[in-house]
Amino acid sequence: MAKADKRTPDQQKQGKALRDEGAKWLNRVEAAGKLEKQWLDDAEKAVKAFTGETSSRDYTTSTSLGTTYDFNILYANVETIVPAVINSPPAPDVRRRFADEDPAGKDVAEIIERSIKVQVDDSKLQVELEGQAQDAFLAGRGVVRLRFKSDIEKDTADELAGAPDTGTMSSVNDDEPDGSRQSDYGSSGGAGTDRSVGGASPGDGTDAGVAAMGTERIANEQITFEAISWRDFRHGPAKRWSDCPWLSFRFVVSRENEDTAFDSAMIGMQTSDQEKKARGESDNDLTGWEIWCKTSRKVYFVDDTGVILKTVDDPLGLTNFFPIATPVQPIELTGRLMPVNPFSIYSKLADELDLTTKRINIITNHMKVKGWYSGDAGDIGNMLAADDTEFVPIGNAEIWAANGGLAGAVAFWPVEKFILVLRELYNAREQTKQAIYEITGISDIVRGASKSNETLGAQQIKTQWGSLRIQKMQRMMERGARDLFVMMSEIIPAKFSHETLQQMTGVQIIPTQQDLTPIQPPPPPPQGAQLPPDQMQQYQQAAQAAQVAEKARQAKLAQMQSVQQLLTQKLSTMYRIDVESDSTVKADLSRQKAEAAEFLQGAGAYWAAVGPMVQSGELPKEVAVEIFAANSRLFNLGKSVEDVLEKMVTDAKAKAAQPETPKPSPEQQKAEAEAKTREADAAAKAAEFKSKQEASAQDMQFAREQHDMTMKEKQFDLRTKQIAAATDQNQVLAANGIVPPPIQIDPIGGEAVLKELAAQRQMFGQFMIEVTKALTAPKRIIKDQQGRPSGVETVQPQQQQGMQ
Repeated sequence: MAKADKRTPDQQKQGKALRDEGAKWLNRVEAAGKLEKQWLDDAEKAVKAFTGETSSRDYTTSTSLGTTYDFNILYANVETIVPAVINSPPAPDVRRRFADEDPAGKDVAEIIERSIKVQVDDSKLQVELEGQAQDAFLAGRGVVRLRFKSDIEKDTADELAGAPDTGTMSSVNDDEPDGSRQSDYGSSGGAGTDRSVGGASPGDGTDAGVAAMGTERIANEQITFEAISWRDFRHGPAKRWSDCPWLSFRFVVSRENEDTAFDSAMIGMQTSDQEKKARGESDNDLTGWEIWCKTSRKVYFVDDTGVILKTVDDPLGLTNFFPIATPVQPIELTGRLMPVNPFSIYSKLADELDLTTKRINIITNHMKVKGWYSGDAGDIGNMLAADDTEFVPIGNAEIWAANGGLAGAVAFWPVEKFILVLRELYNAREQTKQAIYEITGISDIVRGASKSNETLGAQQIKTQWGSLRIQKMQRMMERGARDLFVMMSEIIPAKFSHETLQQMTGVQIIPTQQDLTPIQPPPPPPQGAQLPPDQMQQYQQAAQAAQVAEKARQAKLAQMQSVQQLLTQKLSTMYRIDVESDSTVKADLSRQKAEAAEFLQGAGAYWAAVGPMVQSGELPKEVAVEIFAANSRLFNLGKSVEDVLEKMVTDAKAKAAQPETPKPSPEQQKAEAEAKTREADAAAKAAEFKSKQEASAQDMQFAREQHDMTMKEKQFDLRTKQIAAATDQNQVLAANGIVPPPIQIDPIGGEAVLKELAAQRQMFGQFMIEVTKALTAPKRIIKDQQGRPSGVETVQPQQQQGMQ
């Protein structure tokens, strides 16, 4: 007798409804697989051919041919095309959509671009894009999806006590059933619920609760990428990807993580006690489908038995809901989403190529030097067994010579017939390869093969026209990278906290305590007090500086507030911000360098031709700048150069809008020229007078120094004579037996000498006064017959009065 089910009637009813819904989704996924069964079979054959497991056709008619490819043209083609379409990591190019003055839009664009660069660093995105390209050109479809991950950190009461108020965090969502604390899917609180986390603000009455259990917040937000295998992807019926109603991804989770990765309460409502026991005892991994329904904007996790493991409401909040970029399909048909396997287009030619190669191998193995001779010719056998440069004797040489010698006695295997066949087989194989290259679009330039006698122009033409289809595939990869960047630009403002964005990008978003503190002006002087002028001036300057700093602080706060508001407005962000991707091909980078060199050369030639016309006024400056900017937009010069060009055009137009100063008349020009001539003459005279004054001052200084030297010399001579006279006197006294007195020298020097020197100095001073008067006296310019200055003469006082 079966045990009674422990579920309540309501739980059984809800469980049955969930089980029916899970079965409905499994039927839809199965129907989608049947709809694409032909492509899935072709893709499976292509993968086996690529890996060398089997060929597309079974050559059972000949046991020597085998079932694998000896000439794996599929492997060669895929490994050639994939590096040709993706060989460098894509980089985001985020800027304001319009060239208007939008400081907040500029800052948000910079924040988003830097955040995306951090997420795609270390070639994390390039590796997944290469996997997507391999699936696309091998199976026919390549898919890359986004995942948002974050850690849940719990703050203790001590940490919260000193933490500043940072506002409410956004809810944490993830779409990966990995059973970690990084995902809402790991919670056991029920299905379809989002967990909002945030810090408690001081003074809100929740201090007791915070002290008891703390609070949770998100941290270490990141976006990861994953290339989805073509086997693990299904989609709903539609004619274009934008109309697709649902997508599904295959998942595998270990049985041990079932309770942590999914909603155990929801699973319990759908399973009986026996089923619970069987699921608990099973050692197999839990497999199923992760279904994204665009209509209900929910994600359903359904295992292979039809049990809904968990549902989540719109995990990422994307405009298009789905976490994937447009799948890359090299062969597309309008109104049809089912891809075409590229290998199926030329699989018969690949079989023919492989069959030709196998025949070449078989014939080559049979090309051996062998033959036959008469059974009783023992001497021939000895000769055939001999080594190199070894000779053996032959008996009955006369009989051998009479019967045609060795050529008549030995018959060789006809190897020359095999050579003719091999030559034709090699030619046939080359023709088959060329046919495959024409179908796949792989030109000889892309494969690195060219003829030595071809000119550079011929190779450039082949590069331009022989790789048109490759360029189309490159644009498909760039479009996929751009779609991923657009989705990231939606996820980052919505899911990343402002603290994380500020730390990640280095752009200030959250104001500091200093930014929030108003700047106070200096205290005014006491009422009725009168400060000195210098102190009043200092006070006014300090008050003005405080006012300017306060305005700058308020402008900074307003700017950060505008940035925060724009980050929370998804539609406004997309209207004001444009997200693009640069090229993913290194060859395009080389072409950009050549274009930059061409641009610089053309710019130099342009300004050399237009510059004289602008200076002469024949061509307005703003017109020349506008023409230059319009032609510059044809080149990919980068964001910084484009911003400079736009500023150049704006400045030129603003300058042209200003009223022009009227040109002076010829009489005014003549008067201005004469005034300039007079000013130049006066400046020349002033410079001449100044130079004479400086020369006079130098002469006076030199004379003064020379006078001082002369005085020192005369004092030295006087002292020498005094010492000599005193010495002679002391010698006479000593000879007469009288003790001589000490020698005393007048420190001032001879009075007569000093008087004489003073008189000379007075005479020299009077002379210099006369010279200074002569130099500073009024002068008159003497002009020649042509009116040009020819000399200068001193004006006497009587003449000066007459002139006045």
